[in-house]
Amino acid sequence: MKLLDCYVSSFGNLKDFAYKFGDKLNTVKEENGWGKSTFASFIKAMFYGLDDAKRTIEDNERKRFTPWNSTEKFGGSLTFEWGGKPYKVERFFGAKSSEDTVKLYDINSGKTYTEGSAVEDLGKRIFSIDEEGFLSTTYFSQKDFEIKSNSSITSKFNEVSEVSDPEAFDKAMKTLDDRIKELKARGDKGRIAELKRQIIAADDEEERIKRSVQAVDGLKKDLETLEEESAALDKNIKELTVKLQAAGKREAHTLRKQRYAAVNAELADLNGRVSAAEKTLNGKPLSLSQISDCERCMLNLRDVSAKEEAALSDIESYDNGVFSGGKCEKSEKLAPWLQYALIAAAILFVVAGAALSALGMLWGLAFLAVGFICGAAVAIYLLSVKNGTLREKQGVSAIKEIYERKKREAEEYKDGRIKLTQGLDAFFAEFVFSAGGNTYERKVAALKDAVKTREECAEKIAKAQAEIKELEAAGVEGEGAADSIDSVSELNDKLKTATEWYKTKVSEAERVKMRINALESATDALFDAENRKARLKEELADSEKRLKTLMLTAEYLKDADETLKIKYRAPLQDSLNKYVKLISGKDIAVSIDTDMKVSVSITGAERETEYFSKGYRNLFEICKRFALTDILFTGEKPFIILDDPFSDLDDEKVAAATELIKKLAEEYQILYFICHESRRA
Repeated sequence: MKLLDCYVSSFGNLKDFAYKFGDKLNTVKEENGWGKSTFASFIKAMFYGLDDAKRTIEDNERKRFTPWNSTEKFGGSLTFEWGGKPYKVERFFGAKSSEDTVKLYDINSGKTYTEGSAVEDLGKRIFSIDEEGFLSTTYFSQKDFEIKSNSSITSKFNEVSEVSDPEAFDKAMKTLDDRIKELKARGDKGRIAELKRQIIAADDEEERIKRSVQAVDGLKKDLETLEEESAALDKNIKELTVKLQAAGKREAHTLRKQRYAAVNAELADLNGRVSAAEKTLNGKPLSLSQISDCERCMLNLRDVSAKEEAALSDIESYDNGVFSGGKCEKSEKLAPWLQYALIAAAILFVVAGAALSALGMLWGLAFLAVGFICGAAVAIYLLSVKNGTLREKQGVSAIKEIYERKKREAEEYKDGRIKLTQGLDAFFAEFVFSAGGNTYERKVAALKDAVKTREECAEKIAKAQAEIKELEAAGVEGEGAADSIDSVSELNDKLKTATEWYKTKVSEAERVKMRINALESATDALFDAENRKARLKEELADSEKRLKTLMLTAEYLKDADETLKIKYRAPLQDSLNKYVKLISGKDIAVSIDTDMKVSVSITGAERETEYFSKGYRNLFEICKRFALTDILFTGEKPFIILDDPFSDLDDEKVAAATELIKKLAEEYQILYFICHESRRA
């Protein structure tokens, strides 16, 4: 296994970087900050991808190596030789693992693999160890020198021992651990703890059922009492129902009699009101529209009377003025349009009065009178105007003519008033009024009231008569049977109370029945509970037995794993001592246990490496890695990455270590990163 060349498109602070690897020792000497550790991490990432499970930037490789000034994917390609054939792996990384892409090219065949077993766990498939094992053997990082025993190294031991399934131990231990956790997890969890809880619950259920069985007799007595009370209440409800029906009939009969009397009284009152109205109307079919005609005649009468009074007032003024030695005033002339209007009005009143009189309407006479009066007035006025100048010249003689005319007008208004009064008197003479109805207005009011009363009472009388017939048909004679002294309201209250109590007792009885049925079946439930508890105890015993067997099996597997590690402990320790002596130049007795912990024998006592300086501790870890690499990789040798691992060694040990690198380069391809010329191999 060896690296051929690589191209870094973008990774951390490396960009557009290419490198061609030599077969043996490849030394990269650059200043701090150049990206030596980034280059080493890039090679690891091409095989294993990026570890982004941790949160800190230092430990989260995706965050650490994402370029600052770009949001595009980053990565590159690496060409290597494996099993005598050249391959090229190409990986690019996104903001999260789901955005990563990987391609594997078989250079000889030209085939490309982008998914499946060819690219999944590529590093583990090539080196037979996972990323943790890779970082503990052939990858010497400045960050972490210490090697700890892990399942990947154990699997590699199995592979070297030609075990058919190198990961069989891990799989078996995981299966055993899962089964043990299912039976007995930490805390109060696991199947065994659950079975114990279920057994306690089964004990409680069994005791509860036993107590329930004992309560059946008491419940049966309660049920008997409830059924007796329910029967008594049911009988009482039936009796109250019969009484309520009788009381309802009695009260209904009483109400009908009361209503019958009230309707008859109302009917008598209505008939009285109608008789009074008919007396006033004198049997005449008078309507409200006819009364309205009468009211208009009354208005005309008031108008004519007012004009008559005005004419008499003028005559009186002449009597007191001109004819008593006063001066004659100059007469005023009316405008021509007003003269024509008065003539037209006179003609209209005469025509309308004649037409209405022909139809037999009383107030047509009023129109004729007004028309004649207006015509006479206009004629008189025109005559007076025509002779106005002469009267003015003639003085008193002209005034006398006006005076005569005024007298004639007064006579005409008087005639009109008399005709209207006669017409109204003739109209009102057809009806009968009380002593208080001595004015036209009161008579009209009395007639209106009578007409309205007749119309309103006619409908009410029809309804009252119909209701009387219905009540007579239902029966209003005699007295209702007095079966009970209680009223309907009182009986309803008693029935409601009895019904509610009955429902309550029936509901309680049903609950007791259900409880009795449930408790009577408790015998079977008790049998089931006892059997269930027995099964749970049997399962608990079986689970505890299986737990003991699983724990013993796990212990035996661990012993077998320990035995396998012991088998390789001696050659691993020999190789470790060899490398320690080569680098330190001293015979230091070092020992390594099956957990990969190193101790040093000094004056017959074993000391852990924590007692030594950091330089010596790094020395022991470097030698342990070289020794593991010798033991684990017996077939195709891997490449080794050394990220300036000797920075804490003194000059003498650095010189020995660099010599060791030269010797190892004869067997391994080495990529050696340094920042100082003194550590060049």
